[in-house]
This record gives sequence, structure tokens and C-alpha cells, in this order.
Amino acid sequence: MAHFIPKNRGPAVIPGIVSSNTISDAYRDSLLISYDFIGEVDPDPTANLFGRTFAGPVFAGPIGGANNKPEFGGVVGYAQAVREAGSLYFPGFHDKEEWKEILKEKIPAARVIKPLKDIDAVLEEVQYDTENGAVAYAMDISHGKTFYGEDDGQEQEFKMKTKEDLIRINEASPLPFILKDVQSMHDVLIAKEVGVAGIWLSGHNNRFPYSVPPLYLLPKVREAVGPDMKILIDGGLSNGYDAFKALALGADAVVCARGLMAAFTKDGQEGLTYKIMEMIAQLKGAMAGTGSPDLAHINRDSIIRL
Repeated sequence: MAHFIPKNRGPAVIPGIVSSNTISDAYRDSLLISYDFIGEVDPDPTANLFGRTFAGPVFAGPIGGANNKPEFGGVVGYAQAVREAGSLYFPGFHDKEEWKEILKEKIPAARVIKPLKDIDAVLEEVQYDTENGAVAYAMDISHGKTFYGEDDGQEQEFKMKTKEDLIRINEASPLPFILKDVQSMHDVLIAKEVGVAGIWLSGHNNRFPYSVPPLYLLPKVREAVGPDMKILIDGGLSNGYDAFKALALGADAVVCARGLMAAFTKDGQEGLTYKIMEMIAQLKGAMAGTGSPDLAHINRDSIIRL
């Protein structure tokens, strides 16, 4: 009997299947903001997360391509631009030398560690980040399997994590542990049991087809985890109004990747810094127009779905 050998282990690219990104984009764009123009507030978009203060709740997520722009400083230049904007950077796992330089420069950053098959190797990575000044550490749990149901891997083998694995990883460091790629209430409730500091709702750029839009899940997730667990969210959020929608539905911060990389690729560090600051300014405008004085008092009734 023939054995199926996948030709593609990356995001799902299957003819006839609608991209999860397209589904997520359509849902996000169906959410509208109801503005109030009577009364005045002076909004403060400052965000306090993971023991740090940031200019706003707009963070930079992991995405390949920065090292293709050595004239702009590559991954380290990208990280420097994020710091200049007063933001937090989540670099990917494989840029090891760049990660060391980011930590050496004390740039606020939290690495996204892959779900390595060898749990001891995961714990070694966590220990390194803890000892060298990372803000937090994250794991993109969807990388345990390919969309064909086989164990994933890149430079090292990956494997899906059990609740017991996650407890070990969470207890390995005093730093906040963030579960990335949460896409179901099943995983949300396990994350709550494990006691992680934060969850990151993400479709991981169409990694699996027909995944539920993160913004759709968000209100139920907030209700389930309560006010203390931090919720991050991504999904093509490319401006401050998208960020406001996410915050009004229960998120603590948004994470952007594709839009920020486009700004970096076009205009370098200045372009990336400006893009983040512009998103925070747009968020402040949406807060002003909805009577939201600060992030703790976002007007949650201002979101209407068509």
C-alpha cells in the first residue's frame, strides 16, 4: 500500500478551500464602531502588561523576512524599531544569534518558542530566556502537527503538547508564559487550568483551514478566563480601529505582523516605528470617539456587527 508523503508542511494551500485569513478578515470587517460625539475624554492608550509599560497595546509579532533587509538591520534592526515605538516584540524561534543580540540590547521582547518534541530542550530554552532578560516566553502550540495530521518539524522535531507538558513549561520560570495559537474553548479552559499568564488567539496565518476567527471567539474567551488572564490577539489587524475592536471585545493587546513587515520592508526602521505609532494614534482616536478614557474603561457597547 502506498504511503502518503506531504509535499507541503506549511500553511494550508488547498484548491477550493477558503483561506482562514479570508474568513477572519470578513468577520473583522463586519464589526463597526458606534461613535459618541457628546462629551469629551482625553484618552490614555498606555498599556501595562507583564510587568512593563508600553506606549500602547499594539505589539509586533513573529514573521519571516526581516533578515532579507540587511540594509535596515535585519531582525535586530526590526527589534530596535519596535522599541523606539514603545512597543513589545515577539521574535520567532530560529533567529538564535539575533535573539541573543536583542536580549543584550535589553529590547523588550518575548520569544515564541516552538513546541519541540524534546521537552527538556524546551525547558532549556525557557531557562535561557529567563536568565537573559526576556519579558516573557510564548509557544505556538499549533506547530505540533501539520494540517495533514503528522508531527511537524523544521530544524528540530515538534510535537503536540499535553496539559502535563504545559504545566511543566509554565512552572519552569517566574516569567509570564503565553500560549499562542489558541483557537478553541477547549484549549482556553486547559490554559486556565494550567495557570498560564496569557493566551494568544491566533489562526497562525491560515495554518489550518476553516479556523474560527479569533475576534469571534474573543468575548467568550474573556468571559471564561475572567479579568486577570491576559488575552492577546492577531488576525490581520492592521490599524488602530481594528485594535479598538479587539480591545472592546475583551483583548488586552493586539499583535501585528504582516502590516508591520510591509512598513519595514518599504521604509526601514523609521517606517516600522511610524506604523506602530500611527496605529496607537488611531486607537486613541477611536477611544476619544467612544468615550473611552483608558484601556481599562474601553466602551464595550460601541461595537456593532452588521
